[in-house]
Amino acid sequence: MQDIIASFAQKHRMTMTETMTEIERTFSSMLSKWYGLEVMVHFRDDLQVEAVAYNETGGVIRQQLIDVTKMRGLNTLKKHLEEDLAKAALFKQTNRYKYHEKELRWGEIAARDSEGNFHIETEIIPGEKILAMCPLNRIGLHERDTRSFSIGMKRAFHLRRIDPIMLNGTARLKIVVDRVSKTLVETLLAEHLGASAENVSIRCTKRYVGHKSFVLTSKKLPKSVIIAVTRELREKMEVRFLKNAK
Repeated sequence: MQDIIASFAQKHRMTMTETMTEIERTFSSMLSKWYGLEVMVHFRDDLQVEAVAYNETGGVIRQQLIDVTKMRGLNTLKKHLEEDLAKAALFKQTNRYKYHEKELRWGEIAARDSEGNFHIETEIIPGEKILAMCPLNRIGLHERDTRSFSIGMKRAFHLRRIDPIMLNGTARLKIVVDRVSKTLVETLLAEHLGASAENVSIRCTKRYVGHKSFVLTSKKLPKSVIIAVTRELREKMEVRFLKNAK
């Protein structure tokens, strides 16, 4: 049984404890439905599964052990377990990734679908490559069909949304990025400032995508930083220094 738990844990990138908890939850739920009784499933110290059905008769609660190994419907139970483990793994991944919403990420344009949306290969967490989608309407008209936004090019993106979804009955992570948000202007400036960005307030007050961005800062920014961002976004930028900018 330990090898089975370990294989599930490895497949779904979960810990042994998380996997065991999900197995207990799924088995308890399914058996309760099948038997029409409250069934609790847990792992014994020897890692064998034990299922106990509780039935109240005349005010007395009776317990009955269920031999899981001789029970019919094991294939159905296994199918539900695989689905629930996949969902649990997805929610765990979502929680890890959700923390990084609104941040800046660089990604490589991997493909473009029939609707014109771009699919971006990126790393939200270092070492974990994942595909995100940049909808066509989240890319400025000035760069949608340009060479700088063709397959294989690396561009900066704003992490707009990270959510779990069901796609044809399969649990998936949906990641949406964009190139049109004001936040992208702010995070790009901060990235090019490096460590000194911690001491500077940066706020993009207005952005006309592909034309001009208006930015307020609490300190003067190096010209090289402003130029680097304008080149990446392919739009002009007006930066005003206000000592008390927030």
